[in-house]
Amino acid sequence: MNRSRFILVMVSCALLMTMIAKPGHGQEKGREILKVKGANAMATICDKWGAQFSEKNPGVTVVVSGGGTAAGFDALFDKSADVVTASRKIIDKEIQTAAVAGMTPAELEISRSCVAIITHPENGLRQVTLDQLRKILSGDLNRWKELGGPDEPIIVLTAEHVSGTSMFIREVVMQNDYFSSDSKVRARYHDIIREVAARRPWAIAYCGMADAERASQKGTVKILGIQKDDQASAVLPSESTLRDGSYPIIQPFFFYWNGAARSLLVQKFIDFCKARGGELR
Repeated sequence: MNRSRFILVMVSCALLMTMIAKPGHGQEKGREILKVKGANAMATICDKWGAQFSEKNPGVTVVVSGGGTAAGFDALFDKSADVVTASRKIIDKEIQTAAVAGMTPAELEISRSCVAIITHPENGLRQVTLDQLRKILSGDLNRWKELGGPDEPIIVLTAEHVSGTSMFIREVVMQNDYFSSDSKVRARYHDIIREVAARRPWAIAYCGMADAERASQKGTVKILGIQKDDQASAVLPSESTLRDGSYPIIQPFFFYWNGAARSLLVQKFIDFCKARGGELR
């Protein structure tokens, strides 16, 4: 065998051994990998559930990442994720994309949580009506003096406008109006909370109840009470107002996965999280 042919045979063997040794999709060194991606608001609790699931199922690793609901669906459709965490329902465009990909999205409402409205502790405002909040977020109210405060501009901080929570706020609070063109968009709620704390005291924003409560306990933000109308009492987000439905801004959260795949591992994880859905506040 001449030298060139010998080298070609050795390279071919090396490539073959690499292909044999490489773990398949969803596996790594004998472990099954379950990938969960989507709503940032669900990442922390799903990471906790994933760790608990792995403890009970030692051969499984659950990898959780955020990026937003839309990014979660994109990952499901290109098969780089097994489960989508969504802060809104699947939309028509995504249903069509799923069909093209040969998928049948299965849906489960996994939990509900209050969306908190926050400002700086030094802001004298304690509560707003839903109508006032709509006008603030849309820019129709843009100075604090219109709410009984000083003559200072209202700084609106929002999540990305295509995020599930932003779309929920637009539908439920803003009656499908648009956010103010002057609103400042931030990718993560932790960034929003930090900026509310830094822009004292003229910023206002929305975030998940658990994040708002942690920041409030540290004294970096104030949680505003919400009135359904001028005659209603202001209600703060809490476990009790979530349970009795008296808080006006309650958001559902969903899991989506490819029901056509009939994956026993995915279904086992879904059932595991379903039993713990009340932990997401």
